Amino acid sequence: MKTRMIIALLAALTLCGCTAAPQNGVSPTKTDGESSAIESVAETEDAAPASSEAPEESSEEEEKEPPTRDVGAVDPNAITFDDGDMHSGHQMGEGGDEADIELSIADLDGDKKLKVHVLRDDPAADFGVPKIVFNLPKMMDKARIGDIAHISVDFTCVGNELWKNDDGTESLVVGNFLGALAGNLASEKGKDADGNITQNTWATHLEFKHEDWEFPEHTWRIETDVPGNKIPANGYAANDDGTTLVIMRWPQKNDADFYIDNITFYDKEGNSIPMLAADAEEPAAE
Repeated sequence: MKTRMIIALLAALTLCGCTAAPQNGVSPTKTDGESSAIESVAETEDAAPASSEAPEESSEEEEKEPPTRDVGAVDPNAITFDDGDMHSGHQMGEGGDEADIELSIADLDGDKKLKVHVLRDDPAADFGVPKIVFNLPKMMDKARIGDIAHISVDFTCVGNELWKNDDGTESLVVGNFLGALAGNLASEKGKDADGNITQNTWATHLEFKHEDWEFPEHTWRIETDVPGNKIPANGYAANDDGTTLVIMRWPQKNDADFYIDNITFYDKEGNSIPMLAADAEEPAAE
């Protein structure tokens, strides 16, 4: 009798050992469907991290995509250079720190722009300061020049030469785009008792600073109000033949062309000012 009870007790203990949960990471013996299901779940959990990492790698690749050239809507009154005309754009005369440049209308992926290529005589020197001048009376009705209160210009920069870093490494990038929008403001001119000019005839509208250390090409839209807070009379003068818009870029280490497009002028109400056609006669001043 005692022998039968001992045998029964041993059998019960053996059964409990087979159905107990795995200890220390040891899986139960595959004796039924339940153990197979447990292992299947474990395999799924092990595979989960691998599948979750894939989207992160894709996201990193997307962040490295070059930025698009599309900077937003183009105003109907913008100068787009699609007509092949430079709209009075020319290099500022010599006598200062101006660099020699080549100006041309170039096609960039089906879109015509004013291309600025800076020339350099000394290969060891930085590329100098290109200054492009636009004569406003040749771009719009003279009577509207005094209405200019805001200016918008689109720029696309393209690196042609490797940028040399301080640590000796090189990369084909735009590098940076530093410069200014400026022009002469001639609404009133005067002198004080000492003969000093009290009305600025030259003023910086905006000094911009954009950097790009990742891509060989980048596009920016730069906008600025025409400054009127230096002297109350500041502003463009209507019917003034000498009024200009000047675009400048500060010296650059590597050869990087930049393209000008979609120049737009707005009045104080935010309405764009119509431009003259390239071959249009200027309307008579009233």
